[in-house]
This record gives sequence, structure tokens and C-alpha cells, in this order.
Amino acid sequence: MTEPLRLGDGWLLRPHAVPAPVAGWCTLELERAAATLDALTSDEAACMGRLVRRVSAAIRAVTACDRVYLLAFAEVHRQVHLHLVPRHDGDPRTDGWAVADHYRAVTQGERAGAPAMESERAFAEVAKALGLPLRA
Repeated sequence: MTEPLRLGDGWLLRPHAVPAPVAGWCTLELERAAATLDALTSDEAACMGRLVRRVSAAIRAVTACDRVYLLAFAEVHRQVHLHLVPRHDGDPRTDGWAVADHYRAVTQGERAGAPAMESERAFAEVAKALGLPLRA
């Protein structure tokens, strides 16, 4: 498993656990304990916005996706974290709310996720695009 990337100011970037629903799916997580977005300090919230922009640009560059969806559920892992999901216009698995159905099907073993090597390569390329060293 790849170690999370430390983005600074208390934020980590992680690849989605294998199997990832689609290659390039990442999570941005606050290091300190906080269960809800309204628990963020003003500085943390501002930093989160800057990081979402930066990481989204890296994911788009690496995956050639059309845009990056941002999801925040925090049901299983009750800690502030955001899913950054590559959205490819020609891929119905990532079409709007269908991405949530695809996520559920992959995590329940009903559908195959992205090949592990493809997901690992995508995360390594995102790290490189962000100018960060990747530790395995």
C-alpha cells in the first residue's frame, strides 16, 4: 500500500484503496480529528479549497478526464475527507450519481474496479504532477 502524501498544513492525499472504482480516484483527508466540514478552522477550509483545486488539476492532467467530481459522505470513516473522482464523459460508470452506484458495486465485489497497477501508476503520476515524492 502506498503511503499517503503529506500536502502540508495538516492535509493528506491517499489513493483509493484497492480495488479503486476508477484509476486516479483519491481522497484528501484532514490529519487532525474532525468529523464535519463545519469543524474546520478558517485556515483549514481555505487550505482545503486550494488543495482541491491543485489536486483536481493533477488528476485531470494524469487521467485525461473531463472534470473531477468531489464527494464527501463520511459515513464509514467519520473524519473530514473528500473523494476526488475522475469523470470521463464517455464512461457511464462515472456519469453523475452513477459513480456512487459504481463505487458501491466495486466495494461489494459485484463489479471489477480499476486494475491495481493502473491505480498505482495513476497515483504515482498525480504525486509527480504535484511535485511530491511518492513513498511505497
